[in-house]
Order: sequence, then structure tokens, then C-alpha cells
Amino acid sequence: MSAVLKTKSAQLASAAPSREVLSHGAGPAGHVSSFTAEALQVALVGDRLLAYQSMRLLTRLDRDLLAARAQWNQDWFRRLMRARRRALERLRRRWQKLTPPPSIRLGQLSRRYHANLASYLYEPR
Repeated sequence: MSAVLKTKSAQLASAAPSREVLSHGAGPAGHVSSFTAEALQVALVGDRLLAYQSMRLLTRLDRDLLAARAQWNQDWFRRLMRARRRALERLRRRWQKLTPPPSIRLGQLSRRYHANLASYLYEPR
């Protein structure tokens, strides 16, 4: 365990000078330090966090809908469509509460729903 920690600390120590060399070697033309800087994480709070979570839920349900269709699992498809309707209402409600309002509109997120996945297979000829 201590060998792993020593190795990691040695790697971090050797990586730090290379960053300094890059940032000081950029010259007046550009700032390489901005490219090598760590990305800042943005913390969402309040209504924005809730809107983000509801958007992730909706995208996860859409991905599962594709899987349910691919497996021809009608029961799973119906349950997902029922849950998707509630998730979409939740997302719209939370999107409207955001202040200041986002510059991106939600648009049409509704999907056509047909209970029978294989309806075209059973049409009379």
C-alpha cells in the first residue's frame, strides 16, 4: 500500500514541473496555462439541480424505451411510457420554475404511443 502511495506521489511530483514548463514557455502569443488548467466544476443548486435530474431521468427512460422496443417487450414498453409521461410533466414544471429562464426552449418532447409494438404484423391481409 505504501509503495502505491509513494509511486503516485512521485508521479504527481514529476507531472507538476512539466505543467510549469508549458505555462511559462507559451510566450506572449497565447496562454497555454488556460489549456492545462483543471476544469472547474459547476455545482447546480435548487431548481436547476431538480431540472437537471428530471432531464436525466427523461433521457434514461428514452434509452430504455429503445431497449424495450428492440426486445419486443410490450409490458416493459407500456410501463416505461407511463413513467415517461410523468417524467415529462415533471421536467416541464421544473423548467418553468427556473429563474432566469434558460435560453434553450424544451420544444416538443412528446412521443407517439401505440400499445401494440407488433401491430403491423397482425394486420389483416
